[in-house]
This record gives sequence, structure tokens and C-alpha cells, in this order.
Amino acid sequence: MSLRFPHRLERLRARLDEPAVDALLVTHRTNVRYLSGFTGSAGSLLVGRDFAVLLTDKRYTLRAQQEAPGFEVVVPENPDDDILKTQLEVRQLRRVGFEPHHVTVKTLERWQEQYGELGVEWVATDSVVESLRLVKDPEEIAAIREACGIVDAAFRHIRLFMQPETVELDVALELEFYMRRQGARRAAFDIIVASGENSAIPHAETSERRFRPGDFVILDYGAEVNGYCSDITRTVVIGRASEEQRRMYQTVLEAQRRAIEAIQPGVKGCDVDAVARQVIADAGYGDYFTHSLGHSLGLSVHDGMGFAQKSEVVLEPGMVFTVEPGIYIEGLGGVRIEDDVLVTEEGCEVLTHAPKELMEFDAS
Repeated sequence: MSLRFPHRLERLRARLDEPAVDALLVTHRTNVRYLSGFTGSAGSLLVGRDFAVLLTDKRYTLRAQQEAPGFEVVVPENPDDDILKTQLEVRQLRRVGFEPHHVTVKTLERWQEQYGELGVEWVATDSVVESLRLVKDPEEIAAIREACGIVDAAFRHIRLFMQPETVELDVALELEFYMRRQGARRAAFDIIVASGENSAIPHAETSERRFRPGDFVILDYGAEVNGYCSDITRTVVIGRASEEQRRMYQTVLEAQRRAIEAIQPGVKGCDVDAVARQVIADAGYGDYFTHSLGHSLGLSVHDGMGFAQKSEVVLEPGMVFTVEPGIYIEGLGGVRIEDDVLVTEEGCEVLTHAPKELMEFDAS
């Protein structure tokens, strides 16, 4: 039976010489799904140059066979069977790579003790699968596009709720219910609805606070479709915006516009971040932009490094990122505007299209 994602395994196998290993043991659940398609909660992959094995248990035998065609599915016959040890022994594997960011010291020590008699050397790899995940294939991009369409529709819908006395939590719930009705599997992360003084907190916790005239309201939410995430933020004003609020908003909007224009293959993530940061600093708000400009987007909402002051990521076609500058001033409130973008051969394509002009909602 043919593999579901043969190109992903080919790219992985090309990395087995960096450092040289006989096989890679993939234990991180998201990486397992990326390479095989398997979505169960208990499973790991053992991938070598000429084999691909999915290790799971009897609860998932049929599911693994259905979701991960082309992988040899191995389950223990008895609860005490060590199927990993059997694979290491039968395949005579001596140097096995593992994912150090997803394996505890205790687990590594257990492996060293259990499999020491086989002469296995455990080799720490450096985010091998995560680096592959940065460049999306057409199937992944299609799922992200669909997720972006859902959040755009959700913004059109939620505008009806932008009025005084509306409760933040009620808006968050309505956003999630609406996105699910439109086909999302779930919200991509805990939805943020932050109004008034709460909007000055970049990652505010949605509360029972009621909207008041003069509030900034930040709406930060995403949808998950076929495992892939979108992530959008829009900021609106309840009632009339003050001159300072208008200045803050237009500064953030300009910073985002300039950053998006700077995105193209070959550019470093830190350089895109610097473009937006300079616009905000020139307007006098430099001390109030307190987070990175954006992150990679995919199977996880934070799918890897993106646009940050120390990001050495070099942009390639197929990468998907958020672009989300912000200004946050205690006592006044905050503004964040976020879109999802796809790096293309010519530059980038913005995937989210909800309106970005400053919206003021009648407080009468």
C-alpha cells in the first residue's frame, strides 16, 4: 500500500545524515501526524532509509491502518511486550535519533538502560521534523485557506455583538459556536476577547467584563480544519474613538502593511520584524510593542519560529506565518491587527481578508 505523504518521508530521510543515524524515533504527537496521518493519542514512528514503522497499541490498530497507509503498524500482542526493543533488535539499529525537545531526561535514561545491551546509541537531533513542517505542501495550504475563510466569516458575524454591556465571555463562546457551525473542528486556541483595560494585556484572559463606550476590543481567535489552524486578530472601538486611539490604530495598521510588503523569499524573519518595529518606534510607541511580529502557522497555531527580533528563519515559498504588530498602553488599552500570510515565489499572499479599517460601533 502506498504512503499517504511520501514526499514528507523523502524529505525526512534526506536528513538522516545530519547527524548520521540509522533511524529516527518520532514521538511528538504533532510530528507523528505530519509524517504519517495518524491522529491517535498513543503512537510513535520509527523511520529508516528503507522502512517506516508505526508503533501503537491494540486500541488503535484499525485506525492506524486506515490513517497511515504504507506504514507497518506494530502493536504488542501482550501488555508486557516491548515492541520498540524488538524493532531495534531485528533491524540491528545502532544509532537512533530522537527528538530532545519532546523527550524527558527520565525517558532518555530509561531507554539507555533498557536498550543498552543492544548497543544502541541515542542521538539528539535538532528539530528535524519541525523544520520540514515550516514549508507547507498544497494539501496543508488548502486546509489553512479553509480555516482562514471561516475566521473571516466569523468576524462578519460577530460584529453584530459589538455594543455596550456585551460580555467578553459571551462573544468568545459565540465565535467558537459560529466557527464550528461553519465547519471548524474546534477553535485553534483559547479565544481572546479583551476590552478596555484588558486590551492592554497582549495575551489577556477572556473575562466577564462588559463592553463600555470608549473601549478598544481585541478579538483574537482561530479555527482548526483538518488539523490545520488559522489565527486572526481584529481590534474595534465601542462608541467613538479618541484621537489617541485613532493614532495607535493607524500606527499598527501601517506597521503591518509595511511588514507584509517586506515578505519575500530569501528574507530573514528578523528583518521583517524590524520593519514593523521601526514604524511603531518612529511613531513614539516603541516601548509598547512587547512581543514578536509573528509565528509559523500549521498543525499547531505556533508551528515554529517566524518574525522575531532574533529569528534567523530564511523565508521560502510555502511557508505560512502570522503578521501581528501591536501597541499596548496600560490605562488606555491595546491594538493588535493580525493576518495569516503565505510566502510565494513573488512575495506573499494574505490569506485572511476580514476588514481592517478602524471600526466604531454605535454606543447609543
